[in-house]
Amino acid sequence: MARKRATNGSGTIRQRNDGRWEAIYTVGRDNGSGKLIRKSVYGATSEEAAKKLRAATAAIDNGTYVEPEKMQLKQWLSIWLTEYTGSIKPGTLITYESNVRLHINPALGAVKLSDLKPHNLQTFVNRLYRGVPGSHALSAKMVKNIHGTLHNALETAVKIGYLRLNPSSNIELPRVERKEIRPLGGQQIDSFLKAINGNPFEPLFFTALYTGMRLSELLGLQWACVDFNNETIKIDKQLLVKRGAETQRTFGAPKNDKVRVIKVASSVMTVLKRVKVQQTENRLKVGEIWVNELGLVFTNEIGVNLPHATVEHRFKRIVTSIGLSECRFHDLRHTYATEGIRLGIPVKTISEALGHYSTAFTMDVYGHTTEQMQIDAAAIFEQTILERKRYG
Repeated sequence: MARKRATNGSGTIRQRNDGRWEAIYTVGRDNGSGKLIRKSVYGATSEEAAKKLRAATAAIDNGTYVEPEKMQLKQWLSIWLTEYTGSIKPGTLITYESNVRLHINPALGAVKLSDLKPHNLQTFVNRLYRGVPGSHALSAKMVKNIHGTLHNALETAVKIGYLRLNPSSNIELPRVERKEIRPLGGQQIDSFLKAINGNPFEPLFFTALYTGMRLSELLGLQWACVDFNNETIKIDKQLLVKRGAETQRTFGAPKNDKVRVIKVASSVMTVLKRVKVQQTENRLKVGEIWVNELGLVFTNEIGVNLPHATVEHRFKRIVTSIGLSECRFHDLRHTYATEGIRLGIPVKTISEALGHYSTAFTMDVYGHTTEQMQIDAAAIFEQTILERKRYG
């Protein structure tokens, strides 16, 4: 049986007969006997056990350690938010913190981590959705997000050995109804292109329509990711929504963490070349106040990045002017997908361009388009059959 001292933090790590690695550490002395009180954490590898050991001993050193069997949910959530969310996007972390503070802690924070049971969590979810006296009912999507925060926190507790099973794993959640997509049709596309002609935001809207890029991806697009020679765009980041007056605009990974390189129509590249020329002219005109240090493609006249809300507001004004007030900016992405399918582009190609995590998801979202194509195909075959009968 292997045994070694931990490289960082006090304690001993050993490999058990069952193959797991056990990290043993001291939490103090028993008040009655004076004997040392030792605890253990486990890992599949020595490195995993060492990481858990360091976290435990660090908590002991800074006075925040609580024995897992005595730990309240709110204490664990505080540890989780501080120590185990370093790799998530800033916006997601803000959402997690809000869900914990406004919903999870008030209802369940005082419950011991080890006392959480599936039926307690089911009741919690039901009350969020149905509402209770003094608070309004939440939407199905909001309830799902709150449950997701709690589930992720408890999943980490399972991984580090604080819980044997995740009590939130088999909770019945309210059904989230997917928003109806409203892609532009043929005549509507013509009307939209006519309406944006000459608008300062025309290049952005045009690029969105013919690449299917998300708004955050467009606003985070850098010139370094535009390859004019090969007519491709690399989508490896997005510009995150600014949250709070004092916060800075930052980049985040693209949705689903899927970096992709898309081949685009030559007309899109022509539009982007014009944007680059216009930026050069603006930079020369404004001189030292030009501030596009990030090399963004879409900026205002002095190189400042465009706010999400500003783009959406301008878009809404345009679509409302042509009688499409219900259309959202994201529907340009839907238009790209449905037009692509209608034109016979393989669904896999469209799925990859959109950055979907699977072709099945693309089919689930745009299946109605392929159904209409099947109807049209059947009608064409029927016409062919009738003509052959006529002349046979």
